[in-house]
Amino acid sequence: MNVLAHIDAAQSFSPEERMLIESVRELVRERIGPGAAEYDRTGEFPRDNLDAINALGLNAMFVPEEYGGAGLSYAAYLECVREISKACASTGVIWATNFHAMKPLIDFGTEEQKQRLLPAVAGGALASLTITEPSAGSDATGMKTEFRPVGDEIVVTGTKTFITNGAHADLYMLFGKWSEIEDGRKAISALVFEKGTPGFSVVRRFPMPRTSSACASFQKRALPPESSGRRTSTR
Repeated sequence: MNVLAHIDAAQSFSPEERMLIESVRELVRERIGPGAAEYDRTGEFPRDNLDAINALGLNAMFVPEEYGGAGLSYAAYLECVREISKACASTGVIWATNFHAMKPLIDFGTEEQKQRLLPAVAGGALASLTITEPSAGSDATGMKTEFRPVGDEIVVTGTKTFITNGAHADLYMLFGKWSEIEDGRKAISALVFEKGTPGFSVVRRFPMPRTSSACASFQKRALPPESSGRRTSTR
């Protein structure tokens, strides 16, 4: 038995989690797997796969119960990601990005933000983690996107690139730096905002099949203060 098999054997899921995982395996066999080759051929965004995942209510598994989720274990979430990715890697990446984009909101967002946004996530909203920039890839601390407080608003200036789900997301977790904090690392924070926010635009879609990787831009546009989390945490 290899190391991965030992890890699998050590996993312990609740009866509810096992039922969900079996439902995901059935979905993969009947819907996602059979269509994967066609999505490979066309390079289209796998919207049908996401609709099927949402029909199963999978987004709810990583959202706390008090915000409309199911609050299942991280291990169960990983098992679902693995099963989906076995059949269609791009669909696995797209769906997994939901968790990675919204985990900062779950852990550090304000109560108002959670009440307003997490029920939509649990219901199937697609999220995007917006970090990478043309000059800041593996070293994310080199990002240049600026958050500047102006009165009751936050003026954002910057460009992001290679953003998974960028052209199709409903919610964006945008990382940048507060202008008034000199230490570049301590200045890093995040804003969360919804699709259609004025001033935010997808300026380019990259030819990366199915994952909808995009370049996005903010040009000195103001966001409301409720886009921000706890400001004191960035100091």
